[in-house]
Amino acid sequence: MCTDMVEPNRYSWVVVAASFASFLFGPSISYAVGVFYVALLNEFNEDITLTAWMGSLYSSMFALTGPIASLIINLFDCRTCVVTSGALMMIGFATSSLVTDMKLLFISYALIAGLGTGLAHTGSSVILGYYFPENAGLATGISISGVGLGIFVHPPLVGYLVESYGFHGAFLIVGGITFHVCVAGMLMRPATFERKRRHVAEKSKSRRTMCVDICRFYSVLSNLSFLCFIISLLCFALAVSTEYLFLPDFFIKQGSTFQEGAFVISASGIGSIVSRILIGFALSDEKIDSATVFPALNGIMAIFTLSLPLFLTSPFLRIFYGFILGLYTGGTWILVNTLTLQILKLEDFATGLGVGLFFCGTGFLIGPPIAGALVEASGRYDSGFIFAGMLLKNRYH
Repeated sequence: MCTDMVEPNRYSWVVVAASFASFLFGPSISYAVGVFYVALLNEFNEDITLTAWMGSLYSSMFALTGPIASLIINLFDCRTCVVTSGALMMIGFATSSLVTDMKLLFISYALIAGLGTGLAHTGSSVILGYYFPENAGLATGISISGVGLGIFVHPPLVGYLVESYGFHGAFLIVGGITFHVCVAGMLMRPATFERKRRHVAEKSKSRRTMCVDICRFYSVLSNLSFLCFIISLLCFALAVSTEYLFLPDFFIKQGSTFQEGAFVISASGIGSIVSRILIGFALSDEKIDSATVFPALNGIMAIFTLSLPLFLTSPFLRIFYGFILGLYTGGTWILVNTLTLQILKLEDFATGLGVGLFFCGTGFLIGPPIAGALVEASGRYDSGFIFAGMLLKNRYH
């Protein structure tokens, strides 16, 4: 790697801190989708499948919009992408606080606010690859632990806001929280690679730039190793989205209170922080390969998911299961970055990450409705978790 691609150490760590804050205030809100799901059921009294589609669409948008985010990054820079995301999330959540028909929430909550989380996630991830092109594992581990902290904070916070201020008041306050992403985005000074690319793009015609972007998508998708990787991400997302959406309501139906169900997701946030930091440090060791860690984490989580009935006997075990869920799924998001950098060239990193996140988003979109249909057809809530466990098990093999 050319030395001029490597950023000065001092400002590189400012970018890591900004990325951490962006993940904390933005994309990690998606992990409170299970709490929003219960609130939506109580507020609108719609059927499980329709409400599950609402939650899955919103939770999938952080990844489904990856190609849109990568186009913005390629045309402008990561800072523009992240600042735009903060404005979209604020508008989406604030507008949702005024909605009285759940169908309108598909636009304000799922699409507009969801698009904001997607732009924030991709922009905050890609800039780390640009600032740390040779060793992104540790920097990514530190910054993306902001999601883990958000998983710990947001579910009980949203639960408290719903109980204290009602469904609409909670949305308005969450909109104010997500607007802080704009501040984090302003600190993301374009990397050397971005500045050089922007200089070249200004000399060429915008039409030619768009053609280059389209060719990048084709090049990325024609890479067989990367294609196998994104199919694996699809299976992972199908399983994880099902668990995070249904777990609070499943435990509530087993006797937990609303706040206890939310705290299970918070416990997963603690596990996620531990996982992301440990995986980040582990990947700094050249002897540890991302391609080995990725299937191992999924295989272990499959075993715990299929053993979920063993964790229903006490509140402590339910919380422990939440911790395990975060511990063995949180680190995977670091591996998405490092494996994409490992498989593709730096100039294709933004495009590749956008495509990979799109496949994750597809899994987050269709996973919960499929699981919801299985639950309604079988009359058993645990059938959704069997579905998730088998996907993770098949991914492992």
